[in-house]
Amino acid sequence: MDAKKHEEAQTYLAQPSARRDLERRASQAGMQVNKMSIQTGPLSLSHRDSFQISTLVCSTKLTHNVDLMGLLKWRENPHELKDHLLALMKVDGEEVVKFLVDVLDALFSILMQNSDSDVYDNLVFDALIYIIGLISDRKYHQFRPVLEVYIEENFSATLAYNKLMVVLKSYIDGAEERAGQQETLYKATKSLEYIFKFIIRSRVLFSVLNEGRGKQQFEISLKQVLQALNIMMMYTSDNTLTVQGAALKYLPSTIEDILSVFNARELSFLLVDFVNNVPRDRLTRQKMTCISDIVHSKLFNFPECRQLLLPMILSHIKVLLEKADELEDCVKISSDIMETLTRNDVGPVDIDITAVTLSILRTVIQTVIPMDRTSNIIGTYVALLTAILRQMSEYHYIQYINHFPTKIDLTDFLMEILMVFRDLVSKNVYPSDWNEMIMLQNSVFLKALRYFSHTIRDVFSNPFEYQLWNNFFHCAISFLTQDPLQLENFSSAKRNKIISRYKDMRRETGFEIRSMWFNLGQHKVQFIPGLVGPILEMTLLPETELRRATIPIFFDMMHCEFSLMGPQGRPKQCFPEVENAIITQLDALVEGGRGDEKYKDLFYEIIYNHCKEHSYLRDQGINFVETVQKLLQHLLEYRTIINDENKENRMSCTVNLLNFYHDISRQEMYIRYLHKLCDLQLDCDNYTEAAYTLMLYAKLLYWSDEPLTPVLQSDKYPNAQTHRELKERLYYDIIVYFDKGKMWEKGIELCKELAQLYENETFDYISLAAILNREADFYSRIMRQMRPEPEYFRVGYYGKGFPSFLRNKAFVYRGKEYERLSDFTCRLQNQFPNAQLLKTLSPPGEDIIDSDNQFLQINAVSPLFDDKRKFLDKNVSEQILKYYKVNEVQQFSFTRRLDDHSHDITKMWLERTNLVISYPLPGILRWFLVASSHTYEVSPLENAIETIQAANHKLQTLTALHSIDPALRIDPLSLVVNGVVDPAVNGGISQYKVFYSDEYEPKHPKKKSIELVKKLKECTITQVFLIEKAIAVHGKKAPESLRPFQDHMEMRFKQMKELMDTELGLTISTPGVSSQGAKVKRIQTMPPGANLHLQMPETRNSRPSRRHTQLQPNKQNTVVKTQSVYVRPNSPSKASPAKNKTVVNNKRSAGSGDLTESAPLIELNEQLTPMRPRRPDSNKPGSRPSSGHVKLTDKTMSVASTTSSDSAGSIPTPPPEEPPPLPQKQVYADYTNLEGDAPPPLPHRKHPVQTDHKDKPQPPIPMGAQKTPPTPPRKPSRPSIFNVSKS
Repeated sequence: MDAKKHEEAQTYLAQPSARRDLERRASQAGMQVNKMSIQTGPLSLSHRDSFQISTLVCSTKLTHNVDLMGLLKWRENPHELKDHLLALMKVDGEEVVKFLVDVLDALFSILMQNSDSDVYDNLVFDALIYIIGLISDRKYHQFRPVLEVYIEENFSATLAYNKLMVVLKSYIDGAEERAGQQETLYKATKSLEYIFKFIIRSRVLFSVLNEGRGKQQFEISLKQVLQALNIMMMYTSDNTLTVQGAALKYLPSTIEDILSVFNARELSFLLVDFVNNVPRDRLTRQKMTCISDIVHSKLFNFPECRQLLLPMILSHIKVLLEKADELEDCVKISSDIMETLTRNDVGPVDIDITAVTLSILRTVIQTVIPMDRTSNIIGTYVALLTAILRQMSEYHYIQYINHFPTKIDLTDFLMEILMVFRDLVSKNVYPSDWNEMIMLQNSVFLKALRYFSHTIRDVFSNPFEYQLWNNFFHCAISFLTQDPLQLENFSSAKRNKIISRYKDMRRETGFEIRSMWFNLGQHKVQFIPGLVGPILEMTLLPETELRRATIPIFFDMMHCEFSLMGPQGRPKQCFPEVENAIITQLDALVEGGRGDEKYKDLFYEIIYNHCKEHSYLRDQGINFVETVQKLLQHLLEYRTIINDENKENRMSCTVNLLNFYHDISRQEMYIRYLHKLCDLQLDCDNYTEAAYTLMLYAKLLYWSDEPLTPVLQSDKYPNAQTHRELKERLYYDIIVYFDKGKMWEKGIELCKELAQLYENETFDYISLAAILNREADFYSRIMRQMRPEPEYFRVGYYGKGFPSFLRNKAFVYRGKEYERLSDFTCRLQNQFPNAQLLKTLSPPGEDIIDSDNQFLQINAVSPLFDDKRKFLDKNVSEQILKYYKVNEVQQFSFTRRLDDHSHDITKMWLERTNLVISYPLPGILRWFLVASSHTYEVSPLENAIETIQAANHKLQTLTALHSIDPALRIDPLSLVVNGVVDPAVNGGISQYKVFYSDEYEPKHPKKKSIELVKKLKECTITQVFLIEKAIAVHGKKAPESLRPFQDHMEMRFKQMKELMDTELGLTISTPGVSSQGAKVKRIQTMPPGANLHLQMPETRNSRPSRRHTQLQPNKQNTVVKTQSVYVRPNSPSKASPAKNKTVVNNKRSAGSGDLTESAPLIELNEQLTPMRPRRPDSNKPGSRPSSGHVKLTDKTMSVASTTSSDSAGSIPTPPPEEPPPLPQKQVYADYTNLEGDAPPPLPHRKHPVQTDHKDKPQPPIPMGAQKTPPTPPRKPSRPSIFNVSKS
């Protein structure tokens, strides 16, 4: 069939309708039938498909069943009636239901018209039971309406009720005696509903016909039948079990029909006996089903009947609840009872509610307490409890409270119900979106709490029952703080709907709690500090009226503890328990989301006003409330960023809290935040900061076997039980973190402390060996591994858009490895994408500071190195000093030009700012707040001096490193030297020629300017000698490929000296620079107070007379900076008596060869008073090579060039001349450049300010040694780099 054309009827009608039509068409076409193909339109013939139609003729008036026909026509053959009745129960059910009305008419005709009742009544009754059984079967369930219509409209046997009741009673009475009739009785019991319908309908018809006659007899007969059933329910034999079960199931279905002809109250008595007669623990479920049907029956709607039925029902429920049996049935029946009692058509229910409360209320509570909160029926039981309490009026509460025989029973009940209330509001059994159910439950609980509070206040105040009062407070506070009552979390529409129906239940509960507290009287102290936390949680709720009503409770607590009598009979006059509890609980509650700025202000206002008006509590109270205000500020800041992706902000707030708890001596909170900070640092791979954080924890511990207090114990170290054990484990973790952070110097300090412990305290040599190996490994790493030097950055956060802990504050940050200013700026801008970057370093104006936006000011700063006492007068490797240049620093500096547009070197003034941060870096953070700053101006001349000194420092450092380690790459040294002798920008030293000119000093006659000019010249001369040495070292190490570059630098150096002679007026003669056998001498600057005469030879010869330039340093005691270490000028000399004459070599051969004539020397000669006689040449040690040297005297210092050591003694000493004072020391100056092999300096004059260092006296000159001083000891063979002296 073509689906698109199947609706064309004409095409279908033209098709053959039978096979013969098909055969006829086939014969006409001359084809076989099976090959005949017909297709018309959408239809086509299929020879394989066929269908058959079968029909069944059914009659509702005529039957072919002989037995059924015989029954219907029983009058024709009355002698076969018995057989037909017996055969009816074997007839197919389909045949019976087809003739249901005729069969029933025939049966009741036989029952009424047959005189032989003893024979046929039972047979008719059995046949009736069979038919009712058929109708009850699910197969023929659709015929039930037919049967009911027959009873109401067609049934007319007015006297049938007597015979039916007689037969039914006979069967019931013989339930236990006649075992053969059990099956029939069981079927009859199952058919009780329709049997009673026939009985009642028959009685009604009879009463109508006879005007109610025989009513009393009928009621007696009916009562006898019901009593017979009651008696049957008492049987305990097994053969009656099924019959009893059927009676329990089907008897309630007859109640409605019986009520139409029988007294309801009498029926209630009979039903009570019916249920109660069932033996205990027999047919329990069927019994509860029967009770449920009774509750749902019309009989239960009558108040007089409920008074009879309800006690029976409740007693059975209570028994089962106490046994935790049939819990589902019990709660269902109880709920149905409470639902019925809420209806308006059931009459007065006060008596019934009293019965329910007195009977099962406490049982329901005791059932809920142990019930699993995941149970399927827990919600139903809570609803039942809620329904009972909801129905109770004040009268019922009073009646229930008064029914307890003793106060102990009442106490137990109140304990139980408060426990249930608290548990249910803390862990609600209903889904959170069941708002209506939850709010209804809460309103019922609140009403109950109000009634119970009156009972507790009236009954349990004297004698005082602490536990009951305590349970009430905790229950009420749990109720008040539950999530469903926090209306601010709902939408405005939902919030308004709740308030209109239930009001804000938090406020009413809070007032009840306040009332209960102030009714405690002298017992308040028993609840301190136990109630501080719960009440604090209550006051933190964002409800202003609630806060105003409950915050004064804290002042009352403070006053109670303040007035509490101490052990000596005097008031404590302090409130440490309240204070500690509030601070501890605030931390947890605010972090959990409670509290806000309004609470902080309101708490301060209320408590402050109360304390201010109290004469004794005033000072302590005000201090406490201010402490709480600061704590709340820190906690609110911490909570704001606790979930922020920016972990640096979280660290800042954590440190703020850390410092706060440290200041107020809250050790347990301090340790808690130490662990939080350490975990944050480890998450960011800040191992150094994590180590410093744990160091704070370790400082709280001692090297003793004292047991740890609970406050000091840590969950991360559960096996540590003593101070020593925990501190040792912490140290090992800290060492690991310092190692990962490449802070080996700090790790060595801890290793030494552990080594001291193992060697002298615990004598654990195995651990000692391990820790010493670890320490040795750290020393090795310091000298062999390269560590990137971190850069430091200043960041100013300006504008009100930043959090309060950053707002309008400046910080110094320690950059990450290899992080430069551009990288750091990008990282900070990613953290604050809305912030604008300030382009200048000028202080921001009020418009920026008061703006609601965010502004960042970022610039690099230089750490200011602090001198280390242990390095004074020591030969220290630059590899060691590098660490202290950028670590353990607390002062920083940055400089900006005052006029960016001026290119005149004499007008290039700078503004320098020195910063002091709150803690040294590195520390527990990678940044710290700028605690103070000092800004001053740097003149162009001072800037020139600093620039040259910086270049000198680079030259000196690289030259020394390459002198010691030949394996170092030559590239850095090449770049630095070439940058000085052949500057690509600014012209090098020549740009400062204006300061060297004779015209500069007259224009700047101030003493300071003159001194600075002299200092500039001194630095310039020092640079020449440093370049000479650097070029010599470079020449030794440079490969042949760099020979042209070496020649170029030598040429440029020569030109540089000529330039200094012609343009700067400085004639400096230095030895020739040669890569072959170059001799490099250490250049030492003059100690304070010495006169410097620089004699520059015109020709390279050994004649003593030579032209020279004099530079006279300042006589003031200034602190002069060497490479990286500051040394006190009054540091005593540690030289032996044989070294009282200090000889500093200008030039020393790299090997053991003597100086040649082409290598003149500069001699610095300092003579002490009394002057020792010069040592004769015959006493000079032959093993020491000749060298030029510098001889220093206390009055004069000269620089001269010599050709050999023989001429050293013939150098004339210039006349003494009083030198001018040196300028004050600058933190950027570098006044000395000493090699490690130079002898230690002579003692300097004592500094007037530094009093913590005691100068050693000058060693005396030995007697008899005036002419021949002793032979000095041999120099150590180990090469050294620097002789660090006070600069």
